[in-house]
Amino acid sequence: MLIAITSEGSELNSLVAEKFGRTPFIILFDTEKKTFESLCNPYAYLFGGAGIQTAQFIIEKNVSAVITVDIGPNPLRFLKSTDVKVYSCSRKQVHEVVEEFLEQKLPDVEQEAVINFGRKRHRGKRKNRNKKN
Repeated sequence: MLIAITSEGSELNSLVAEKFGRTPFIILFDTEKKTFESLCNPYAYLFGGAGIQTAQFIIEKNVSAVITVDIGPNPLRFLKSTDVKVYSCSRKQVHEVVEEFLEQKLPDVEQEAVINFGRKRHRGKRKNRNKKN
């Protein structure tokens, strides 16, 4: 099985990158052969849509799973639509996260958890409820 891990560097002792679309490197790890390949993310500095483009880049590599700290709802939806599983991890070294994955200790990222995570957005006018008329 080929898995993709977002990474700050090109080695297994690098830290897992915090943001999926802005990851500088992607480590492709083959769980059967225990080998890895490091790829530079060509979309890390894209002005907009870095998450979707990074997801497309990973899908083209025929990976079965992605491991990252944080992923937005759009790239998550895109990966899941192509049956790529997405797992969440804490900010550790890549080799530690790979071991946790092999031991099945990483949680699967669910769409609802990501969509409801983060800032609340308000639509329309905010009403000042403390204002006296």
